[in-house]
Amino acid sequence: MFLVKTRIGPSKIHGIGVFADERIPKGQMIWMFDARIDVRVPISDLPTFPPPMRTFLRKYGYEEMHEGRRTIVLCGDHARHVNHSNDPNVTDGEADLAARDIERGEELTCNYYAFDLDAERKLSQGRSTRAARKSRSVLV
Repeated sequence: MFLVKTRIGPSKIHGIGVFADERIPKGQMIWMFDARIDVRVPISDLPTFPPPMRTFLRKYGYEEMHEGRRTIVLCGDHARHVNHSNDPNVTDGEADLAARDIERGEELTCNYYAFDLDAERKLSQGRSTRAARKSRSVLV
């Protein structure tokens, strides 16, 4: 659950992004898992879900090991829209912290590889989607 004021909007990185709605100083806690808002689903339960639900969880959740089990975490707020960056302004751990001062209106980014066991699949899909859009625009 976000612990700072944020908003969602169009991203220059990809689709929708999350933007700081206040100045966030370096080191401030930004996000932390909260079972009252966020959901953790064991990967082993996915086959029991209808296909649209599985697709949603794989797209908007992130995979992690929790208590020896592989799980998908679905953020209950718009943290699910934070985009990847190789130079993120948010560090990932038990709690996510501002890696540097973040100005109001700046997009929040994180390094998917630091916490999402499924990062490679998600990022490679994003690359192929962008390439497909680019080739379609050339053909039109």
